[in-house]
Amino acid sequence: MGYPLCSMLLLIPLLALFPSEQCGSIEGDAIFHDQSPLYCAPLEPMPGDTVSLRLRAAVGDLQSATVRIWDTGLNGGAGGEVLVPMWIETQVGPTQNFDLWRGDFTLGNDTLWYRFRMEDQGCTDVYQITGTLNNWDPAIRDFQIRPGFQGPSWARGAVGYQIFPDRFENGNPSNDPQNGEWEIAPGIGITAHASWNELPTGGSDFFGGDLLGIWQRRDYLQWLGVDFLWLNPVFESRSNHRYDATSYDRIDSHLGTNAEFQTMVQGLRQQGTRVILDGVMNHCSSWNEWFDRYHVYPWTGAHEDPVSSAYGDWFTFLPGFHPLNFPENYCSWFAINSLPKLNYANPEVRDRMVRAPDSVLRGWLQTGIGGWRLDAAEDVGPGCDGGDHSVWTEMRNLLKADDPDALLILEEWGDALPWLEGDQFDGVMDFNGFLFPVQDYCLSRNDSVATFRDRILKGLRAYAATANHSSWHQLGNHDLSRALTRAGLDADRVREATFLQFTLPGSPVLYYGDEIGTIGGNDPDNRRTFDWNLANWDRDTVKLVRKLSQLRHRYSALREGSFDPYWVHHAGRVMVFAREDAQDVLLMIAGSNNAPQNLNIPVDRYFADGDVLEDQISNRSYVVVNGKINLSGSDALEAHGYRVLHLR
Repeated sequence: MGYPLCSMLLLIPLLALFPSEQCGSIEGDAIFHDQSPLYCAPLEPMPGDTVSLRLRAAVGDLQSATVRIWDTGLNGGAGGEVLVPMWIETQVGPTQNFDLWRGDFTLGNDTLWYRFRMEDQGCTDVYQITGTLNNWDPAIRDFQIRPGFQGPSWARGAVGYQIFPDRFENGNPSNDPQNGEWEIAPGIGITAHASWNELPTGGSDFFGGDLLGIWQRRDYLQWLGVDFLWLNPVFESRSNHRYDATSYDRIDSHLGTNAEFQTMVQGLRQQGTRVILDGVMNHCSSWNEWFDRYHVYPWTGAHEDPVSSAYGDWFTFLPGFHPLNFPENYCSWFAINSLPKLNYANPEVRDRMVRAPDSVLRGWLQTGIGGWRLDAAEDVGPGCDGGDHSVWTEMRNLLKADDPDALLILEEWGDALPWLEGDQFDGVMDFNGFLFPVQDYCLSRNDSVATFRDRILKGLRAYAATANHSSWHQLGNHDLSRALTRAGLDADRVREATFLQFTLPGSPVLYYGDEIGTIGGNDPDNRRTFDWNLANWDRDTVKLVRKLSQLRHRYSALREGSFDPYWVHHAGRVMVFAREDAQDVLLMIAGSNNAPQNLNIPVDRYFADGDVLEDQISNRSYVVVNGKINLSGSDALEAHGYRVLHLR
């Protein structure tokens, strides 16, 4: 049954809003909820839908349970509290050892924040995103529902692969850059490497990687199990990274042609691989055809004369600017004068970049790409300012109308919630919720297993369910030193991290070459060429990546299932977590230790005595005895070991 929100305010006494001290009778470790379909249905609710929230508790443990909702639309937008009573829907678990509590309500148009209140014999606990607490903690977010926030279903938990185009494969030597062919800055010509295996030196050296090279290696990408490619910028530019476009209309000729790009995109799509482009909408190059600081084009660029140029107010020139006397008095990204900032207060800029049918974002979407990753999105705005969310709201409305399956990913190194409210982006490159916690736990080994678990819970549950499923989980990218380098060249640590990357909720995105053991320090060393000599590969890591990718495609629970990190071995640095959906339960054992661990792991919340659990990686089997499985002796969890257990 469902209750209209406005009618529920009087269903529970006001006194129930104030939790009492915990007296210990509630089995807090047995309480569980997350926003997977088993516990929050439908996954992406629309206004008017009946939403069912479920809470798991030990059988007979609770006398009552209530959903406490904060409806942001009540009281003229000031918000208000709504209480939804729950009832026991059924018993679940291998021996019906859990009560499944359920509460229904009809969803309106406004964002909801919710947590659970549980009572038993005068004891009261609350359940928030990090688990069961004695009292409500205002510093910890509640769960949230964003009505109408829907992302592309193909992107939920999809496997991605990031490619720096100049460094992946040279498929067409005839379009390779030549020494001194152009200047990247006045007086500084480019360098063309004589050998593919030389080390990179900066932003002006080129190796000749191109689109045809990517296409020629499509069988490798398919073998690896890749669902989509994220390409670093491919538009015309004078640098090798191409985050400084000179034109947004043309594929860089040293990568290929517009026609070759479309052929590649459509060919990859036919084999089931989408292409995500890197959109640099905040700034362009000082060599750009609109800015033209160095007088390349026959028309008058903004820098040449902001008053007479058709593009003069596409940028922001500061008082005292003069193209000769004070040539750098203009707004640029991080005060880097080679990256002038576009002025989104000008409707012509919005039209050209976002709104027009042939705009940069909408026009390239028509080639068949799968979506966009938007660079420096928080910096986009009017004049020198950033933070203009209306740009991204317009983007979402228009691009989703053009292609509802288009994926829109935000680059944000901090809290991304202001961009993930259902009206802008589908997901984020999740540094806070994944990369930083995994780096501190696996690669540098600074955090304890309990700290890691709590950081993961906070990160994964910080956003609405749609965003969690679509957000990208990387161990590294073009802005960070290589994962293996950050791990002190310890490949076991990287494999630990890779295991978590593919078994935690979210979308695992590999940085090209990490899977074969590529090393490298900070930029430019992190942008080395892909080594296609198989004799140099880290075979163990690439085989693990392929196996985990296969498992992610085989079991939907690894893509959209619940995440229950219910057991840790503190001294041994082991975390056990379950991923569950209506089809399957998988149990992950993730070790981050330097020595083998003898473990007696409780599994009775998911499996019964006599059940045989098979590791999907090693094919070892374990029998459940007295609610536990034993890993000891020759079956001990190896140093840096991991398991994916499934009922045989």
